[in-house]
Amino acid sequence: MSTLPRRRLVAGIAAAAAASLALTGCSTGLDEADAGTTEGAGDDSALESGFGVCNDEPVDGIDLEGALELINRYQQPADGLLISDPLTGPVDPTTTFAFVDNGTTVSAIMWEAFSDAAETAGVSAERVNAGTDAQGINSAFNSIVERPSDVVVAPAIDPIFFADQIATLEAAGTIVISAATTNAEEFGLRDNFGGYGASIENGAVLAAAAIAMTCGQDTEFVFYNIPEFAFSQVQLSAAEEALEGFCGGACNLRVVDIPVGQMATGGPDAVLSDLQAHPETAAFITPVDELQVGLPAKMDLAGISVPGLGQSSTPPNVEQIMNGTQAGGFAVDLTMFMWLLLDQGLRLDQDMTYPELDWAEINPNLSTILTRDNAEEALDGYISVPTYRDDFSALWGV
Repeated sequence: MSTLPRRRLVAGIAAAAAASLALTGCSTGLDEADAGTTEGAGDDSALESGFGVCNDEPVDGIDLEGALELINRYQQPADGLLISDPLTGPVDPTTTFAFVDNGTTVSAIMWEAFSDAAETAGVSAERVNAGTDAQGINSAFNSIVERPSDVVVAPAIDPIFFADQIATLEAAGTIVISAATTNAEEFGLRDNFGGYGASIENGAVLAAAAIAMTCGQDTEFVFYNIPEFAFSQVQLSAAEEALEGFCGGACNLRVVDIPVGQMATGGPDAVLSDLQAHPETAAFITPVDELQVGLPAKMDLAGISVPGLGQSSTPPNVEQIMNGTQAGGFAVDLTMFMWLLLDQGLRLDQDMTYPELDWAEINPNLSTILTRDNAEEALDGYISVPTYRDDFSALWGV
């Protein structure tokens, strides 16, 4: 199988990401007068952070250019599909897939994309409702064991809840694909898209965003952690390590836990209360951008303005970015994610060797940093490769 293509990089940090937006009231180092344009930067030494023009030198020891380079990689168009080799043989129309749905809103979006991919490939896909609790997941996998499919795809479901069924399914010839979990390898499964390696890369991007949003002018940041989400803890550790590299020890990253129950009912209020209690905070980062929905209006009433960036930006987040009240976002192409999982199942079912995945190369092809300049493109869902349907159809020979 061919290697995964590299993403194009814009030559020179000064040419990075023409997108920008005003962060009114923030001590960010951004030139607000020039926000939204590449003109008027003052001189050739000015750098564009992707969030605005940085006219001042960063704090000694802060690697602003390194942070900008990483952010820049996430603002370039993808070169195409991550996989370039066609299947070794025609798709067998009798191939069956079981998609295990954890009952969340995101999982519903995933199923819609996955079923579309299956229909395009000409194979059968069954939605198996599992929910998020151990009993429901165990029951769902027991039903799959009783009526095994050729391929089982279980995104965002901890393998610990179906560990007993993995060996049984694999002994029956079923291919089990985990994704968006951080411990797949502990159960003999592949660390896949959205997994442990991807979470490490995403944590580094969040750290770079904290530096970029403040133009390297500040050193006090906060990470809003969702303790129930394993990927959140992995991203936190990665962000701490990356921030140490970008800052050389000059930066401080506070950690504030916001339980998932509180996130759902009062996440923005929890963020606001923390920022009010810590006025020294220059920017915040989080793996769950949902925490920012409604937050700008609350901050405006409180008379504060602190830029923040979270992963998996939702349509309300995108709207806030478009109107300039949210600094930026971190969007994931869930459609591509699901089509890649179906493609992986087809390849493994044909005994093809699947390549080892380089997350530093892959993640920028599945995700993008959103600013006011490009947010509108993601309002109905971020699509990294607009021609994905025709491209996958060509690989599958359908």
